[in-house]
Amino acid sequence: MRWLANLFSPPTPEKIAERELQDMRLTLFQAERRLLEAQMQVAYYRDMVAFLEDVAAKGVEDVVDKRRATPPAMPELPARTPGLTTVPIVPSAA
Repeated sequence: MRWLANLFSPPTPEKIAERELQDMRLTLFQAERRLLEAQMQVAYYRDMVAFLEDVAAKGVEDVVDKRRATPPAMPELPARTPGLTTVPIVPSAA
């Protein structure tokens, strides 16, 4: 449908830029989401490796007792690149 409208009034550079900006914002959002998911996976596997190393070295009783004595730590938020801001995008039905 868009190509038919473009036949009668070709898109201006401003309209093209607006459309590309929306696409780039969506792409940035998706890349940031994938990055957060990857960081969560890295943290999970790092914790699992540390846990299994402790169990192998000290035995399961010592590791469980040590973990019960310490409260779980809060995960750190990833650092953002200075100067870049993410604009929230409402996902479309497409």
